[in-house]
Amino acid sequence: MKTPHSDRKSKVDKKNEIRRILILRALLDNGPLSLTDLAKMTGMTLPVASNIVALLRKKKQVVQSKEKGATQAGRPPSIVKLNGEAGFILGIDIGRLFTNFIILDLETNIVGDTRRKSIALSNDIQLIEDLEREIKVVLSEAKVSWSKLLGIGISLPGMVKGKEGLGETYFNFGDAPAREILSKRFNKPVHIEHDLEAMAFGERWFGAAKEVNNALCVNIGWGLGLGIIIDGEVYYGENGYAGEFGHIQVVQDGELCYCGKRGCLETVASGRAITQIARDRISKDATTIMTKEQHLRIDQIDAEAVLKAASLGDQFSIEILEEAGRHLGAGIAILINLLNPALIILGGGVAMASPFLLESVRAGAMKHSLVNLNRDVKFTISRLGNKAGALGVAVYLAEDLFDVERLNPSAYV
Repeated sequence: MKTPHSDRKSKVDKKNEIRRILILRALLDNGPLSLTDLAKMTGMTLPVASNIVALLRKKKQVVQSKEKGATQAGRPPSIVKLNGEAGFILGIDIGRLFTNFIILDLETNIVGDTRRKSIALSNDIQLIEDLEREIKVVLSEAKVSWSKLLGIGISLPGMVKGKEGLGETYFNFGDAPAREILSKRFNKPVHIEHDLEAMAFGERWFGAAKEVNNALCVNIGWGLGLGIIIDGEVYYGENGYAGEFGHIQVVQDGELCYCGKRGCLETVASGRAITQIARDRISKDATTIMTKEQHLRIDQIDAEAVLKAASLGDQFSIEILEEAGRHLGAGIAILINLLNPALIILGGGVAMASPFLLESVRAGAMKHSLVNLNRDVKFTISRLGNKAGALGVAVYLAEDLFDVERLNPSAYV
C-alpha cells in the first residue's frame, strides 16, 4: 500500500533521475564542463548539481577532467566530463553492398570502425539472426563486451519512419515496428533511422556541418539522396520522408526510373545511372581503356570501374562523370533556390572517388541558381566518407538515451 512518505520518496527519486539525465546530456552535447556551468545549463542550484555529480561519480558515469578551467583568481574550477569507458554505443549503417559499423564510447570517441559486406536486406525475420551474428563479431574484434553496450542505432536505405522506429522497405516484419522487435531481441535500446537523416546527423556532429546551421548533405552512391539541416536541426518533413532528391525530374520524357516516373535525377546522375550509361555507350562502340586496355566485358563495367578509369585519364569516363555532375548541379540549384543553404556536402562512394564531380556539380548549380542565393554557398566533399551514417545513427541513439523528455519532467516541477 502506498503511503504519503513513499509517494514523496518516489517523486524525489524521479526528480533526481531527471537531474541525472540533464547533466549527462549537457556533458554529451558540450564536452567537459565546470560545476558552475552545469548548474547554469541545467537550471539547478550549484549544491544540487554538485550532489548529482557526486552520485554520477560514484556510479563511474562521470569523472573529473584533467582539463584546466578558465583562468581566475583563487581555486581553479572543478571540471567534469563523461566517463568514456562507462559504456559504448554501436552505430550500424546498412547499405545495399556494404555495412559500416562504428563503436563510440560515451565521450563519442571512435573505439571500433569496421566495414563488412552487407547482409541481404529483406523483410525476413532471419535478417535479425544475421545481424546479431555480425554485431557479435564486430564487438569481439573491438574487445567491447555485450554487457557494456548501451544501445544500437541502425541506419537503413529505402522508406523509413525513424521517429516510429519503422522500416517500410526493409526490416518490415509486420507485427510490430522493427525498433520494438530488435530492442526485445537484443535487450538493448535500438534506434532505427533513414540513411539520409543519419548521414546528415553525422555531418552535423562530426563533419563539415558542425559549425554550419543550414546545410545540404547529398549522398551520391548507387542511388541519390539528401539529408537536410535547417537551423541546426536535421529536417524530416511531415511523415519522415524528406530528402528524396533523386526523384526530381531533370530530363523531360527521360529514362523510366524504378519509382515509375520518367527523367528522374537518379536516372542520369547516380552510380546506377553511370553504370547503365557506360554500358550503353560501350555497346555502341565507344572507345575506353576499360575495354581496350583493361579488357573488361560490358557486364563487368560498373560505376566503380568508370571512376577508376577516369582517375587514369580515360576521356570516355571523365565525360560521363562530368555529365552526371552537371545534372546534379541543376538539381542542387533547385535546392539552393528553395532553401538558401550555406554549405553543400557531397558524400557517398561516387562523390568520394571522383575529383571530376565536384567542379561540374558546382558549375551546374551556379549556372541554374539565383546569384543572391548562391553567392555565399560553399561546396565540399565529405571528410567522413562512408562513416557518416554509422556515426550519425550512433550519436542519435546516445541523445535518445539522455533525452529527459521521455521522463515527463513537467509532471515533477
